[in-house]
Amino acid sequence: MPKVEISNHVHPDYPFLKWGQLHTPFMIYVRSYNKLTDEDYMKMFGLQDYQKMSPPLPFAGWHVVFANDSEWTHIADDYGYTLWHSAQTVAAIKELSQKYDVFRCSIGDIDEAFEFVCFQNGKCVRRFEFAPDVSPNKPAFTISAGNRLPGEPKTANELKVAAGDMFSTIVQALGIRRVNDPSLNRFYGKKEESVQEK
Repeated sequence: MPKVEISNHVHPDYPFLKWGQLHTPFMIYVRSYNKLTDEDYMKMFGLQDYQKMSPPLPFAGWHVVFANDSEWTHIADDYGYTLWHSAQTVAAIKELSQKYDVFRCSIGDIDEAFEFVCFQNGKCVRRFEFAPDVSPNKPAFTISAGNRLPGEPKTANELKVAAGDMFSTIVQALGIRRVNDPSLNRFYGKKEESVQEK
């Protein structure tokens, strides 16, 4: 397979890559040791109307991207936060966390909000949420529960910086390995007829 050249911007064949990295506002990592298939996850997350697509890929409004390292499955949301907004995602993560370690993290698109949650051995061991003051009706708030994770920055300001790289130090400390080869990402887009029904 020929090597795919990646520019410093959005890849022409892989629109979910930016600056050579998977670009997403919401990631879910499941330490399932690759026991579950993409189809297993898609059923849990309610994505049965998505289909696998090969490059060159369209810039789809609704998509999900899967990748694997030796222990963790990486699940990337689309830019519309489809998974992040879905109640089925909450239920799926709860179910998955009963058997597997799960780390989820997200960053805001128009504000400085961010959050991450880590489940180990069926329990939520760490939760951190930050929402900035965006209006008088929605004052800033921070939720911090559980013990700091390995690799977690010590201050809120350092966490804000870390959020921009999707908490790479925490991810690395958890043993999650970044997948840099775009051909190892598996892209699923919402079927065209499903999009037209919206």
